[in-house]
Amino acid sequence: MDNFRGHNEFWYVSRDSEEGKQARNERTKDKWWLPPVKVPPNGLSESARRMLHFQKDSVSQVQKAAMAINAQVLSEMAIPDSYIESLPKVIFLFCLKTGI
Repeated sequence: MDNFRGHNEFWYVSRDSEEGKQARNERTKDKWWLPPVKVPPNGLSESARRMLHFQKDSVSQVQKAAMAINAQVLSEMAIPDSYIESLPKVIFLFCLKTGI
């Protein structure tokens, strides 16, 4: 998003402003912490659209790599017996069957 500095393609409005209150709907209700985004009435330019799409793809690649690293690290970690014993019986039996 830093690449958009100085561009007037889109902007954020305060949630407490009149525009921000109008922008609230069912879709944004579960992400109340995100500020509402405003775009010009005719939408984003083609170059801004391409830049956002490129950045979205880049972020998705970083997220996938981070998730793969986390999964690998978690799979190599030993689970203490005291933790497994503290689990509810159903989960404890599942862990015993699967060898976790």
